[in-house]
Order: sequence, then structure tokens, then C-alpha cells
Amino acid sequence: MKLPLSLCMIVNNEQKFIKDCLDSVKEFVSEIVIGDTGSTDMTESIAREYGAEVFRVNWKNDFGDARNAVLERASMPYVLVMDADERLNQSSSDQLIKFFEYETTNPGKVVIKNMVRDNDITFGQATRIFPNLPDYRYTGRVHEQLQYQGRTPKSLQTNIIIDHLGYKDGIVTERNKIQRNLSILTEIEKSSPHDLYVIYQIGKTHFVAKNYPEAVKYLEKVIKSIPSNSLTSSTFASSAWLTLCYSLYYMKSFKLLNKYIEEGIEFFNDYTDLYFIYGLSLTSMNHPDAIKMVPLVFNYCLQLGEADSTKYETTMGVGSYKAHYNLGIYWEIIGEIDKAYSHYLFAVQQGYQNAAVRLKLLSK
Repeated sequence: MKLPLSLCMIVNNEQKFIKDCLDSVKEFVSEIVIGDTGSTDMTESIAREYGAEVFRVNWKNDFGDARNAVLERASMPYVLVMDADERLNQSSSDQLIKFFEYETTNPGKVVIKNMVRDNDITFGQATRIFPNLPDYRYTGRVHEQLQYQGRTPKSLQTNIIIDHLGYKDGIVTERNKIQRNLSILTEIEKSSPHDLYVIYQIGKTHFVAKNYPEAVKYLEKVIKSIPSNSLTSSTFASSAWLTLCYSLYYMKSFKLLNKYIEEGIEFFNDYTDLYFIYGLSLTSMNHPDAIKMVPLVFNYCLQLGEADSTKYETTMGVGSYKAHYNLGIYWEIIGEIDKAYSHYLFAVQQGYQNAAVRLKLLSK
């Protein structure tokens, strides 16, 4: 079913990814408009096989500018923005159709399902469907943000899911995204040293690069600079807080980590991911007093359930199978094999293969 929708993309050497992206939406989009910033592979020819209009964008190290150049060429009443390493989730076809049955003027916020390292899955949000009007344009040279008449648009939450592959370890390294983004972000920081969103993105980029001390330096600056009464309304404070905590966890800086977790919970008391990293920290500290608290924390994660992905950036399983798995490890170490088996079984029933390995070992 064709919808009144233009797919708008910017690409550069995406021959490994673009076919699957276009396959996922070809039944629904009436137009494909692609701005190519300098591909030297088969990206353009693959896109043209799908009837795409492909044109060269004069690359100025500015993603917002490039996206806007593509929007200028879209002719359908609505726009869908995607990247080549993204796919419309197979379960979302009906949701996409329903959006156009009920909405004619409002932008739509979708769920971004990120495939990340260690086969983890995280969820974020982004406005990706919006009316094709000049009032909607992107700002920002990297990690560009959509604005409506110069402000963040008020978007309707949809159940549309877009799968994103680009944060997987091998893909990030292969595409050199880290160095490209850092180069642009640090250049922006020089001219806008107090832009906390830029500082946050620099910290997050260092985290993806596993450069944890640098990540901590930038992320601490972010959370210390946002006024306490603005933390919960900030669009990125909770994510900055969680990324800071994971950076400290990987550095084994448990004392400072636990300090930030306790502070973070005061502001984001329903953010399951903060409690989950607290449980991991307690387990890794290998101290009797800390170990005693492990089951309390992971059981509380189960009580909270998965974090609200419309509110927080979150990892799948922290309120379900990953909490069960860590409880299984705890009880196995303690010697309570029946309890360990029970928690591993819960995790396996929810599809967590790490727990299946533990179950198999316990069954020997």
C-alpha cells in the first residue's frame, strides 16, 4: 500500500546496507529521494534500481544542511527520514499505515531499536515522520535535530519501530563514524563551548569508542551543568547520566559510580537501567556488604519492569530476562542451585541465550 510519503535519506558508500533499508519500506513510500555526499561504490546504482531520485550533495561537514537539501526535493505531503543502516521493523507495517489513517497534520515519533555491542538492544526515540513543510528543517552539523519553526516539534508517539544496525562494534569501526563525528563535534565545541548537547554527544561518542576516561570528563560536565530543576525535563540528561555510570563501571571506579547512581535515582526514580547498573556494580565490587544487596536490587528491577522507552534510552531486558539472569548468577555463586535454575529458566523463556548456557551447565 503506497502512502503519501517521501523517503528522504543522505548516504555515502552504503552499498552493504541500502538494499535492505529500501526493501523494508518500498511497499509504503511513494517517492525515494536520496542525497549522496560522495559515494564511490555501488550505492547510487542500487538506489536507482528502486526508482530513487539520487543527486549529489555538496558535503560541508554538516549533516543538518545535507538533510535539508534532500527535504527541498521531496514532493509528497509527508516525509519519512531514515539512514541506510536502518530498516522498518517487520512488525511496524500496520502501525505505519494506521498513522496515515488518523493523522494528517502532526509529526510522528518512532522507536529506534539499536543493535549494540554484546548483542544488546537499546531503545531511543526520534521524530522521523513529519509534514513536508518548509517549517520543518534540521539544525546541527552532527547528531542533527529536527525543528519546527526553530523549535523542537511536538510529536505524537507512535508504535512504529525502526531497527538501527550502526552501533554494532564491527560496523562502527568499519565505517569510521567515531572519528568523523568527533572531528565535527570538537570543531563545534570550539565555537560553542557551553552547548551541553554538543558536550553530551562528545562524551557519548567517546563511550562508543570505549575511551571511558574521556567520556567521563565530558559527561560529568553535562550533568553538573544542568540545573537540578531542569534535569527531568532535559531531553538528554537521563541518557548522559546512564552513559556516565556505564563508563565508570567499565573503568571499575565503583565508589564514584555508586555516588552517581544514588544521585541519579533521586531524579529518575523509575529508570530501571540505573538500578540495573547498580546491581552490576555491587556484583563486581566483590565485597560482602555489597554482595548482600545484589538480590534486592535485581528483584527491584523486576518489580519496576522495563523502563519506559518513550521517556528513557533503555536496554532491553534490564527489567526482565537480564535481571533474572543476574539473579541466577548470584544464587549459583551462593550455592542455592534451585533458585539459580528458576531464574535462568525465566530468562531462557524470554529468549536470553546466555541463560541457556548456564542452565545446560547446571544440568550436567
